[in-house]
Amino acid sequence: MASRLGMIVAALSTVLLLASCSQMSTNACQCPKPVAYDDPTLKKISQALRALPADNVLHQAMEDYETERDDLRFCR
Repeated sequence: MASRLGMIVAALSTVLLLASCSQMSTNACQCPKPVAYDDPTLKKISQALRALPADNVLHQAMEDYETERDDLRFCR
């Protein structure tokens, strides 16, 4: 009886583990698509950044944003 109960618990544990793994794989990484900017918009962004003072916090924020966009390309 104890042996049979152990087998049932092991089987149930396996089923639950596999079910949670399969569910995780569908939700684990759903990468957003980066916004595609056209050339005129990229030019305006670049000009606006160059117009900012060198110590403006937006320079660092834009570098962080660029890194995130690069990471998104490898997220699939």
